Amino acid sequence: MLAQPFITPAPPGYEPVPARVLTEISTLPCDLYIWRGPRPVLYAMKGGELRKVIARAQRGMSFLVREIDSDLLRGALAASLPRVLANQHMTPIERSKTAYSIAAKVLTPIFTRENPLDHDGLLLTHQAIDAITLHLVEDDELVWAMVATMQKHLATHTHAINTAVYGIVLARFMQLGPPEAILDVARGGLLHDIGKNRVPRVVLDKPSALDSSEWQVMRGHVKSGHDMIVRALGYRPSYAHIIAEHHERCDGSGYPAGRAGSGIALDSQLVGIVDAFDALTSRRSYRTALSAFEALHVMRVTMRGQFSDELLKEFIRLLGGFNALADGLDDGDQAGVMRVAG
Repeated sequence: MLAQPFITPAPPGYEPVPARVLTEISTLPCDLYIWRGPRPVLYAMKGGELRKVIARAQRGMSFLVREIDSDLLRGALAASLPRVLANQHMTPIERSKTAYSIAAKVLTPIFTRENPLDHDGLLLTHQAIDAITLHLVEDDELVWAMVATMQKHLATHTHAINTAVYGIVLARFMQLGPPEAILDVARGGLLHDIGKNRVPRVVLDKPSALDSSEWQVMRGHVKSGHDMIVRALGYRPSYAHIIAEHHERCDGSGYPAGRAGSGIALDSQLVGIVDAFDALTSRRSYRTALSAFEALHVMRVTMRGQFSDELLKEFIRLLGGFNALADGLDDGDQAGVMRVAG
């Protein structure tokens, strides 16, 4: 039987799985289907040797799995991430693209508002981002490959992955602390906006400025996210403060508590910077994406005082644009207010 690419969207009760994300799973965790004719048909059964399945599949195809098997697949994908990231037969870009796709597949359900955030799902999220963190700390080539292959479109899970990756890289560059400290940045960066699952779509996706009542609703995502994490785990994890503080600003203009300067944890400030940068350089419903230079200029000028100068300069140096940006800034430029990522 020849495998055929499925026709998007996937039929009801199924979800697509690109063959390339399965390459480091040895045994099939669930049945695989293909689109053939009017309906999906079984292609390979649970327990089969996946390498043989992949070998006979058409290049670039996608399989289908039943939605009821999604958790089985996500668990196997999360477990395969360390092998993908360590696979020296793949180029850094290939490893990065595959790891990004796996992370998106593992993480997307927790950013779907219809799905409650549960203990097992959250631990699976930890497993995936921890694997990426440990490899980014050790592999210089993978660092820049991950940055180069980031997806920059309107999706909560892609913004979450990007924020985590930028946070890991900046924390590593600054030698923030022991591995546990960088893992907290990664987990906090990944989950910083999880509370947006509780924000109504009409507010979250509004293509124009929010009014005062809508801003109150939007700002509620910080407390909602913190509470969701604590409730799912049954305890307050060491990265919970990052979720609670990622919209606090050094000049006291942030929320929810209006903390300022040293009253905001260093790792929270770091995540706040990379969160804002990724939001500015990604397309949003209310504006187009800025270039990296434009985004950094906005953060240094239009949002002057909101971020620690020291941390922001370290981030700019990391991205290689500090001297050019510094030369282009005029101290007389006026500060302003800009909506950034809610």
